[in-house]
Amino acid sequence: MTASPLRLTKKRKPISTPDAADMLRGGATLVKMHGKDGLRWYITGAGEVTERVANELLARPDVQPSNDGMFGTSQTFRLRGVV
Repeated sequence: MTASPLRLTKKRKPISTPDAADMLRGGATLVKMHGKDGLRWYITGAGEVTERVANELLARPDVQPSNDGMFGTSQTFRLRGVV
């Protein structure tokens, strides 16, 4: 008798825009990364967010790029105060 394979990943509930904004307030970053299915958005330490949530966060004036990507394209975004 063979043992069934262990499920190593747990299905996470989707991260809402207000929850993602709270995570950014706590110091997390919004990151655009390549995955096996193309570009995906992630909140560091929390997991993947939908394209809709990422776009809603990027539309906020207090979410600013880190200017860390190649050719002037940012890949990480942080919550910063608006001046």
